[in-house]
Amino acid sequence: MSKVALITGTSKGIGLSLTKILLKNNFTVYGYSRSNKLKKPNFYFNKINLLEIHKLKNMFFPKLDFADDIFLINNAGDIGEINKYGNKKLNNIVNEININLTAPTLLSNRFIKEYDSLKARLTILNISSGAALRPIESWGTYCQSKAGLDMLTKIINEENNKIEAYSIYPGVVDTEMQEKIRNTRLEKFALKEKFVNYYENNELSDPDIVASKIYYIMSNSSKFSNNLISLRDF
Repeated sequence: MSKVALITGTSKGIGLSLTKILLKNNFTVYGYSRSNKLKKPNFYFNKINLLEIHKLKNMFFPKLDFADDIFLINNAGDIGEINKYGNKKLNNIVNEININLTAPTLLSNRFIKEYDSLKARLTILNISSGAALRPIESWGTYCQSKAGLDMLTKIINEENNKIEAYSIYPGVVDTEMQEKIRNTRLEKFALKEKFVNYYENNELSDPDIVASKIYYIMSNSSKFSNNLISLRDF
């Protein structure tokens, strides 16, 4: 069986860990990010800045007539400027919504258009966040865009019986995003100490473990009746 994954944000964190796991399990992986250090057989790097929305219409999507399983994994995201509305810079607001919501929406649209006529099984995984479910002070655009990403998941499932779409909540993961949160000044983010405690108490999830759980979902999707999946549940 030929399995292919198109993944954004493969240069670090969850995206890099997941890419390595998929390659070990005989996937062909197309990675989309601004940089890359990974050189492996069956990994094809495509340099792109997902903030440059106007370039996404020309983004390389491979011909996959041979594939049995094709996955689009909208992994790239950014918490952006941690600050309250009224203090945030206009360009930051635009960029944060673009990377977290606009880009995944455009790529999902292109994925469906490109591959819907194939016989392959098609799956879209949107890497969401618990922040989609509740307002968090100073995370405005992140909460909003991740909530929109969840709605994208629901709409795709509503519109297309052939394609399965899932939103995945990874939990609190030991990535650069968490480091950025811990380095934010307290006056900008009142919950800073909570996240510092996560780190000091070794409560952050390892990206490799998170990636292995995502791979389990990819391999056992029939076991999940809910298309919004928290990795903390298993």
